[in-house]
Amino acid sequence: MPKLLVALRLVPAASLILLAAVAAACASTPPYQGLTTDQLFELGAREFEEKDWDEAVRVFERFLSAESSSPRAVEARMYLARAYFNRKEYLTAATEFGRIVERHPGHPLAPEASLGICQSYAALSPHVQRDQSYTEQAVRACGNTLMDFPAHPVAAQAREIRDSMVEKLAEKLYIAGDFYFRRKLYHSAILYFGHVLRDYPRTKAAPKALLRTYQAYLALDWDREAQETRERLLREYPESPEARSLRSEGG
Repeated sequence: MPKLLVALRLVPAASLILLAAVAAACASTPPYQGLTTDQLFELGAREFEEKDWDEAVRVFERFLSAESSSPRAVEARMYLARAYFNRKEYLTAATEFGRIVERHPGHPLAPEASLGICQSYAALSPHVQRDQSYTEQAVRACGNTLMDFPAHPVAAQAREIRDSMVEKLAEKLYIAGDFYFRRKLYHSAILYFGHVLRDYPRTKAAPKALLRTYQAYLALDWDREAQETRERLLREYPESPEARSLRSEGG
């Protein structure tokens, strides 16, 4: 008798059934055919926990294509979105998170999905000197989370991310103003610093912009404007390093 047949006869019947199911799942088209809905979900969850993001994506995409009406579909899409996020495919992750928020706004996972959009765009935010379109999108997305789920624990995370993105936008404007200031193009510098103060008055860049504006006015011999700017800095940002610097120097 051939050795293969002898070996198979020694394998318990239950194991043969499991081997047949696995073989069918691996060889089928599309993949994972033969697995029940619960088995497919559990497989995807296991791949996710083992940090096999590629396989988790494949399993949950298969799940959602075949079981879009399943009670576990929202949970599966959350796994899928997080797997994309962990693969650093942030735009795709944001799209998947967005589908949860748009299609299931009352679902218990909707707040976390909303935060996921916020986090995805924040992850795309580039170095401060580059184009900040994604940073602006992150500010909007995080703001939506704060507005839609103000009492949920995700709000604190969304606020922290939003504030860091706002700081980056303010810093970019400040850097542009400082570029002109250092080249003694004071009028252009003052315009940029004015944008910081108008749009981002609560950021760390704001007192820096006021100090530079004060110095620009001094360089232009605009004494009245310089004095008003100095008083504003001391009044509105009294504990800032810039205000302390002015007081220590008697400036």
